[in-house]
Amino acid sequence: MKKVFLLLVFFTIIIAGTNAQCGDALIDICHEHLGDTRFLRSFPVQLDEQSSGGSLPVQRYNMVLNAGTTYRIFACNAEEYPGKVIISLYFQDRLVGTTYLVDQRRHLPFIQFNCNTSGVYNIDFYFEDGKEGCAMGMVSSFK
Repeated sequence: MKKVFLLLVFFTIIIAGTNAQCGDALIDICHEHLGDTRFLRSFPVQLDEQSSGGSLPVQRYNMVLNAGTTYRIFACNAEEYPGKVIISLYFQDRLVGTTYLVDQRRHLPFIQFNCNTSGVYNIDFYFEDGKEGCAMGMVSSFK
């Protein structure tokens, strides 16, 4: 009986793990949203909830973007986490674009950016209201 119970627990853990979206499973989900763009790079994002009185958890990635190219930056959220991802794009510490309009409290599906200056851009990912979250960020360009 004890062996049957342990087997049940083992299979429950395996099944629960395969249903989780956080991580590589999100890449497949996000690829469906590429549309008429060409996949360039993905960024896994998993952040804990903001601690009381602490700073907002942010995950930053750097990427070289080339002048004359139109980029689309978006992310897919893991449904089992409460956080909704926000993306901000910076060049030389200047905000170039974001997926969240603060004054309207509205999320945009992506940043579409016509790059005029080649260089290293910073892509910040964080979750609305500092909630715990998991997402997969994607950068693509138009064909």
